[in-house]
Amino acid sequence: MTFLAIDTSGDHGVIVLGDVDGTVVASTVFEGRRTLSKEIMGAVDHLLKANGLTIKTVSGLAVGIGPGSFTGLRVGLTTMKTFAQVTGLPIVGVNTLAAYAHHSTDTADAVVVATPSRRGEVYAAIYAPHVDPAPFASTYEALAGRIGQLSGQPVLLGPVATLDQIPVDVARIDVPLTPPSGLAALAARRLAAGDIDNPISLVPLYVVPPAISTPRDSSILPPKTP
Repeated sequence: MTFLAIDTSGDHGVIVLGDVDGTVVASTVFEGRRTLSKEIMGAVDHLLKANGLTIKTVSGLAVGIGPGSFTGLRVGLTTMKTFAQVTGLPIVGVNTLAAYAHHSTDTADAVVVATPSRRGEVYAAIYAPHVDPAPFASTYEALAGRIGQLSGQPVLLGPVATLDQIPVDVARIDVPLTPPSGLAALAARRLAAGDIDNPISLVPLYVVPPAISTPRDSSILPPKTP
């Protein structure tokens, strides 16, 4: 059976139809930085129809939970959570940076995924033995320092425009957006294991508070209580 997966963590929406074995049946990408909420339903409908499917005939749902764009993640999650509640289909969240790392076939000692956070920083995760793979936010310089402490030959993976700003001398692999292959593989793994999320409680993976929650003028904040 074929499942539907979506990731809207970056400037482009990535929509994937995946098989139960984790392979990509079909996929599409659309520019969604400013028009995501307007285009996402049409893009989903077009991909489903092109493959003889409807939202009611897929076997499950998956959605990238970030880290990434605050608004983009909310649009993607709201769309897929609504589908899950209306159809009763199982839904799973997929760590976006893990999808990048899974896409890599590199035999490096460590894979460091870095994607832009639009704050002059990056979202990053380090996939290496004895290293916590939890995503985090970092400046370019601080991430370079962490990479320099890794043993062996690490490789940087992510959009090249982001990787080029990290001042460290390591190999780089340009992956411009969330890879459909990684998204499908990780989604299939969770769906097959029955590791299903509750569509009501499924939330984005934020590693820093959204910028909208931190006003530039701190004087408008209420006084701190002792």
